[in-house]
Amino acid sequence: MSEDTVLTPGGLRPRSLVHELQPGYRVSGADGRLRTLDPSGQVVADHGLVPVKPRGFPLLPRNVNRPPRPGGVAPDLGSGWITYASWTNDTGTPVSRFATTWVVPPAPATRSGQTIFLFNGIQNSTMIYQPVLQWGSSAAGGGEYWSVASWYADGQGGTTFHSTLTQVNAGDVLTGVITLTGTAPAGDSYDCNFTGIANSNLPVTDIAELYWCIETLECYGITQCSDYPGTNKTAMASIDLATGATNPAVQWTVTNSVTDCGQHTLLFDDDSAGSGEVDIWYTSSPFWTTGYASIGAGASQDWWFTFAGNGDVGAQLIQAEPLNASGQLATVQIGESLDSAGDLVYHATVQNNGPTPIFFQWRGGEGSTWTSGQGTLAAGASQDWSFAFGGNGDQGPQLIQAEPLDASGELDTVKIGESLNGNGFLTYYATATNNGSATVEFQWRGGGF
Repeated sequence: MSEDTVLTPGGLRPRSLVHELQPGYRVSGADGRLRTLDPSGQVVADHGLVPVKPRGFPLLPRNVNRPPRPGGVAPDLGSGWITYASWTNDTGTPVSRFATTWVVPPAPATRSGQTIFLFNGIQNSTMIYQPVLQWGSSAAGGGEYWSVASWYADGQGGTTFHSTLTQVNAGDVLTGVITLTGTAPAGDSYDCNFTGIANSNLPVTDIAELYWCIETLECYGITQCSDYPGTNKTAMASIDLATGATNPAVQWTVTNSVTDCGQHTLLFDDDSAGSGEVDIWYTSSPFWTTGYASIGAGASQDWWFTFAGNGDVGAQLIQAEPLNASGQLATVQIGESLDSAGDLVYHATVQNNGPTPIFFQWRGGEGSTWTSGQGTLAAGASQDWSFAFGGNGDQGPQLIQAEPLDASGELDTVKIGESLNGNGFLTYYATATNNGSATVEFQWRGGGF
């Protein structure tokens, strides 16, 4: 990297074009020029014309400017936008809120001078706006630790702004939020920040509408797979995406640009009202399969998940979301985290969204050790179960099983089991049976190492 260029989300760009926005200041795009305004609204710097491009496909990741590989060093693994999910807002109403919550992952096992960017963001054909979690160094600073800042950047290596960089720690829960703060003939205004982190906000005013939403892993200087975070995946969860006062129907599109370590993005839940989830995987396994289904009255449906290894299979689960008595979904959320001892903790939260009680059966475990129970969840109530097992991620199968009452008061069952298929490999199966008189909707996923 030459002396006059620096690394940013989007790759290299001239140092002279990268500007730190001080707390209380904002970026203005009024009159077609990028300017920095102080808290009183006075212009303190004019950065030139906004490089407006016709509305169309966003410039990133097509125009990522990758750093050159140092001479004499073995070629790096892939760089730039590694894997991502995207959604284009074509509703006719601007995106008014885009929030995502994720947990700061463990540090990479190896240090090779790599830089990792992980973010939700929104862009148009000219600029990108993003709350970014960063490992390593960039134009904003940093080092061999995690830190956060908000960025507003030209999509072709041009003028870029960032907020103050703030160090965070593995295990911290982050919520990156982009909010539409106003619309006017001169353009739209937004704010971008990490909830609860001082000086992470970067307000912009009078700019062109932002319409392409992404959940992205972007990396540079990766020389071996252990340069990625020391975990299998990061769940970009609790996605809350609104257009005006409405949560639109969102269908994410996955692009796996670099797969040299098995990196991929998995769509877990397309919900846009606060429970959506896109999982970004740094490795090839475990690998999950997901889907949705509606089970008619008196009908049954099977799903099968087969993985090689003759029983040497890791975690698998199925999640069901039957309609409750009022026609709303009774949700079962399943996740994982590390406890204070560094051991993996599985947790499951059951939320009754309806006006009547729901009966649940659940179990969770590792290997041949299971914990189980049952209970009745009152209307509007929520209950959490946690299952902690040693091994720091070296866990066996785990699942939670929920059997809510359907609209007619009968149980809609989800049965999970295993058997050997004709090749001698372990096959997980799940059967959803609707015992009632109304249609039941299910969401499911299954997977293995």
